[in-house]
Amino acid sequence: MTTLLKNLIVLVVDDDADSCYLLRSVLEEAGASVLVAQSVESALDTFRRSPAHAVVADIRLGNSDGYALIKGIREHNLEHRGFTLVIAMTAFGSPDDEERAIAAGFDAYLTKPVDPSGVVNAIAGLLRVPDDLAA
Repeated sequence: MTTLLKNLIVLVVDDDADSCYLLRSVLEEAGASVLVAQSVESALDTFRRSPAHAVVADIRLGNSDGYALIKGIREHNLEHRGFTLVIAMTAFGSPDDEERAIAAGFDAYLTKPVDPSGVVNAIAGLLRVPDDLAA
């Protein structure tokens, strides 16, 4: 087990239960405390109660989408002077979609199927978790 994400809280948002389970397992194995939500409403409620250091969210989420989620997270962070890394995931990736996601406020964009270790490395790299602190 690696501790690369030790002491970090990560919120996983995906309407697919299997994807949530897989990401949760990998992130916990990397040392993160993981919260899971399967809708934008649930994710924002969870985030307001327990702001995460990082959010990994699918763009397509049932009746809503990741763009509504990123808007809510960024508004909360602005109001509370916080920062949260937010990574978008999608099965329908294109350069235009990536550009739109980054313009909307996502910090990174991954296409599905995502490499679970790639998600861990993306979070650690973007939050700049030094190896000696993760040990």
